[in-house]
Amino acid sequence: MSRVKAIYRSWAIPCSGKQVYAPRHRAEWLGKINEPGVRQRAEFYYQQLDALRVLRREVRRGLLAESKKHKAWKQLCEIPAIGPIRAAVLLGILQTPHRFRTKRPLWNYGGLAIEMHSSADHRSVDGQVPIPGFLFVR
Repeated sequence: MSRVKAIYRSWAIPCSGKQVYAPRHRAEWLGKINEPGVRQRAEFYYQQLDALRVLRREVRRGLLAESKKHKAWKQLCEIPAIGPIRAAVLLGILQTPHRFRTKRPLWNYGGLAIEMHSSADHRSVDGQVPIPGFLFVR
């Protein structure tokens, strides 16, 4: 999709939105390109896009069918902001969420944990920040 838009942008043709990808508007968009070689390249990109859309649908169906076989998939889908596809990807990463004793290590491993950063964790002694495990000798 980015390649299709890149062709139009390189010829200074404004192409915001998703209409540029729609098959019913394709002739209109291809008509805006005057150079025959560039138009042919855009047609090839459109053919690739059509083939990838079909392949993506098939892969999505297969991914969902395979992930629904796991008991944990339904539990992961119950988490807010995690849909069926994201739950399937998480299952691929986690293998099984039941190997974690509590929720917190599961969240950390899956990349869902809250990260906290603070600048007040260190205290200075005589203008120096002590290294953990070492004592300052005065």
